[in-house]
Parts: sequence; structure tokens; C-alpha cells
Amino acid sequence: MVKQATRRNFFVSYHHRSNFQFLMDLRGTLQDSHMRDYGFRDLDLSESSKYGISRQIQHRIWSSSVTLVLVGEKTGGSDWVDWEIWYSLQKVKASGPARRVSNPKGLVALFLPVGQHHVPKRLLENLDSGYAVRLDWKDIAERFYPSLEQAYKNRTSFHLIRNIQKPKINPQGLLGRIIEWF
Repeated sequence: MVKQATRRNFFVSYHHRSNFQFLMDLRGTLQDSHMRDYGFRDLDLSESSKYGISRQIQHRIWSSSVTLVLVGEKTGGSDWVDWEIWYSLQKVKASGPARRVSNPKGLVALFLPVGQHHVPKRLLENLDSGYAVRLDWKDIAERFYPSLEQAYKNRTSFHLIRNIQKPKINPQGLLGRIIEWF
């Protein structure tokens, strides 16, 4: 596997019931100190409220430079995956004294080895525009790190971002903090 010298932090968005095992397999192959998966490892969110879950997700996306979407058979039907992609593509100002700004994240679509892919519309639009990077599961060994690096570089190509439609869910009422719509 080709390794990059630069450390990249990434958040993994996926349909939990159908793609969890793929996430575990991916983590098993990414034993690398140059990458940091900001997804949930040991945290059980099953009893959390939508607000609590979204706060945890928001923090992890905020701390990442790239969002990696696992695309399987049910991904496109997940309102949570759509919200995670939508939030990843926003320029957001934090509340509090620091008023830090989080720019849009890079976006990678990792197509899983399944019979049929249900790609979220928002992700498909960003693949078509050239903002999101496509990666096939069979190419992880050679292309994972270069794909994350390309997505990281694409973060400055704001004109390619397609993120107009509001998500179906808005668990935190975050729309007031958004600085720019892409």
C-alpha cells in the first residue's frame, strides 16, 4: 500500500445496518499512523437522541478534512448519510469565543463490492461535478491514500460543490450557523 507523508483525518459516513462489516474490514486494512479515522469506534449511540447523535457526528466531521462515504445497496436511502454529506460540504462558523470557521470537507465515494449501488443524490451530483473522488473497493490497496489526498486538494474548488437542496433531517437546527451554501 502506498503511504502519504501527510496525515489526513477522515470521517466515515455509511448505512450502519448494511455496511458496518465493510467499515470494520476497511479499518483492519488501514493500520497507518498517517491516517486518522474520526468515526465512532467504541461509542454506542443506540440510546442517544437525534440531537446527541448529531452533535457527536458534527464534532467528528468538524475535526476531519475528508468525508469518506461507503456506498452500498442502501446508502442512498439514508437520511443520516445525506445529512452528513450536506454538513460536510458547508462552511460553518462555530459558536463561542473562538468563532473558528470550518470549510467544506473533501469527499470520497467508496463503492463497496455489492450487487447494486444506491448512491445518495447529493454525492452523485458532486461526483458528476468533479468535486467528489470515486474509489472502488477493489482498488483500496493502491488508491486509498491518493484518493484521500485528491479529495483534500479538491476542498478549495468551491465552484464544483453541489449542495443546494436542504437535507430531509436537520437534527440540530444548524441552518442558522451556516456561512455559505454550496
